[in-house]
Formats: sequence, C-alpha cells, structure tokens
Amino acid sequence: MFAFERRSLTGGEKDLARVVFGREIDLEAVRIQQAPPAPFAAMVPHRRTIVFSMWRAARDFAETAPAERGWFVHELAHVWQARRGVVLAAAKLRALGREAYDYRWEPGKKLGDYNIEQQAEIARHLYLARVGAPDPAAPSRERLEDVWPIRLNV
Repeated sequence: MFAFERRSLTGGEKDLARVVFGREIDLEAVRIQQAPPAPFAAMVPHRRTIVFSMWRAARDFAETAPAERGWFVHELAHVWQARRGVVLAAAKLRALGREAYDYRWEPGKKLGDYNIEQQAEIARHLYLARVGAPDPAAPSRERLEDVWPIRLNV
C-alpha cells in the first residue's frame, strides 16, 4: 500500500474475520487506511477504519503469517467494540501502556470485565487457537471459548 491509500477488506480478510466475529461486524463497511510512518503500529480512530502506519499495512492480511493475522484480528476487535457502543478513545485512556494488554483468565470472568486491549488480545489468542497456531503464553482454547461471547459453529 502507498501512503494514505485506503481500501476495503479482501475476501480472505473477511473469511479470516469470520473465524472469531462471525457476522457480528459489517465487513463491507470496514476500511484499511495506510498512514505515513508514525509512532503507532495500528489504531482504530473511527468506528470502521483501521489505520496502519506505513511499514505495517499488508496488502492482504489473509496472506500473512499467523502472528500478523492475529494482530489484524486484534485490530478488528476494536471495530467490533465500537459497533457495540464502546467509545474507543475514552476506553483507551483506561488501558494505557504495555501492561494494559496482559490478562489472566479467571473462572467466571466475563469479556466485559477486561479492558479493550485485553479483549482484543483474547480475540487474537482465540483466532490463533482456532486456526491451529495457538500462542503458548495464552490460556487454553477451552478457556478462551468460555469467555468469548460470540458462538460460532467452529
């Protein structure tokens, strides 16, 4: 992608998104925005636009390594959160720093008990588990399925 290029999701990216989000996101409305080099890797400043800094945006995340696809799912989780009414900028103020991404699975804890970055990490870890490339540092797939609210026939 070139600087400031904006595109729709590819067919492969839509399939990738459905592994975790099913039909919960209007994937036709989601856009990928290429930004110039910036101190961030990616962000979702608008409800349906994922902005990637110049060196990170792939032409098709479905054709990247599992770790990159997982990161893409993490960013899609923020689109899903916004669709559910989360004001991302305000929620991000409660989830700053590297430690904001770390979480522990606890019995009975619901997804809403985690901050937005932890929720996005749960989505990433669930994606990786469902496609057979689990993160060894993540909770088991069974535990991730337990906390994830979207039920799919996977």
